[in-house]
Amino acid sequence: MNYKLCQSELKEMLEKAEDELFNSKRIKFKKCKDWRKDNVPSEAGVYAIFENDNDLIYIGESGNLKDRMNEINRTVNHSFRKQFGHLRYNGIKSRKKFTDDIETLLDDYFSENLFVSLLPVNFGRLEIETYLISKYQDKVINSVKKRKQ
Repeated sequence: MNYKLCQSELKEMLEKAEDELFNSKRIKFKKCKDWRKDNVPSEAGVYAIFENDNDLIYIGESGNLKDRMNEINRTVNHSFRKQFGHLRYNGIKSRKKFTDDIETLLDDYFSENLFVSLLPVNFGRLEIETYLISKYQDKVINSVKKRKQ
């Protein structure tokens, strides 16, 4: 069997995923289990984080979106939170977490200003993430160069 996609088919698939992700419901962050239980599927997929519901700031992928949204609330587990804390509050990056005052600022900022869109995807999520990070590199805080190839 030949599973090779032509360039136009691949581009069409990536653009469709982009459209679905960016036009899906934007869910306001909350730091509680019920938020994840009620809003986030336990499926593999791609997610986009928006500041104030419209400014894209991060693209990510995960084998389990619900688990990943749990991790985003803990600096030790999520690169977005580490990068955001460093950029927004001059937090000192470490392997563990920021000082308690910066962690509180991050928790408050996330719940007041950040939204997430989710796209369950069972195959090709890394390709979608890489495509979107490359396309929106001037807007997002993650970098294509840091991605595993």
